[in-house]
Amino acid sequence: MSDFDIRPATERDLDALYDCWHAFAVEMADMDPYNELADRDCRALQDEYRREALADDDRRVLVGTDETDAIAGYVAAEREPSPPVFARGDRVNVGELYVRPPHRGEGLADRLLDRVVAWGRDRGCERLSLSVNVDNERARAFYERRGFEPRRLKLDRLLE
Repeated sequence: MSDFDIRPATERDLDALYDCWHAFAVEMADMDPYNELADRDCRALQDEYRREALADDDRRVLVGTDETDAIAGYVAAEREPSPPVFARGDRVNVGELYVRPPHRGEGLADRLLDRVVAWGRDRGCERLSLSVNVDNERARAFYERRGFEPRRLKLDRLLE
């Protein structure tokens, strides 16, 4: 297992975080055209979105840096309160988890996910949820090894 520093993202990380996110977005678009990026520069929008996340106590962005202090991967998660009509507690939803290809299989995804679990527990959450592309077999196998099980099936279609 490689040695990674896991820490909360800061404004200083925005350039490198954008580069990592963009690689993730391109990889997901190659897997599923639903994820295709708009044909425009989304840098400013991404920076604004990340700044909002960094300032929100119910959102967490963690980065994993390698021995050169480069971002090797990151995770973005959000605390989602349970509606009071349900007999369940709040949950943490992982919206993004990405590890750059050269660092896959080195334990970084596990460490990022472990830190999100600890963050959620500290906030009284009882569940962790996420969505994964049905064709992303590597990610699905990782999550299943981590004890995730399908509970719902999300369906969508174009409006014609």
